[in-house]
Amino acid sequence: MNRYMDVDESVADVFNEVVNSRFPVYANLAVKLVFDTKKKVQKGNIVLASIEIANEKVRFLTKEETDNGEGVDYILYVDSVAWENANPNDRKRMISHELRHIFIDEKGKLKLIDHDVQDFKAELALNVDDPDWGNKLSMLVEAIYNQKEDQNVE
Repeated sequence: MNRYMDVDESVADVFNEVVNSRFPVYANLAVKLVFDTKKKVQKGNIVLASIEIANEKVRFLTKEETDNGEGVDYILYVDSVAWENANPNDRKRMISHELRHIFIDEKGKLKLIDHDVQDFKAELALNVDDPDWGNKLSMLVEAIYNQKEDQNVE
């Protein structure tokens, strides 16, 4: 099985809902949505989703997928196990969190920003009903991956 797969309609629907409701300024960006089917760990933490700027090669390879023929601007990866096991609110939170990393400078150059205090404050305000959602989902996803690994060893 390939590590990366096209997302299903549920991801695109949530992505569009989050962009339209929280990030309308990004509505014209071309974002490729991709499932990652392999566990990814960064700094000791499981990665539920991540985003990157598309390089020139990816832009070329995806130019047919975009309305402007210039290829995608960003690639948003969603852990497939996390998506399958997340509730609807957590799915929105995953997408929203990644979109917070997007930054377009005054010259229109696409960038990514790291986690910062403003991001942290905005996430807390949006998730006041369940501020620990990410840790809970991460622990669930980690347990599922560990169970799969244990089954493969036997």
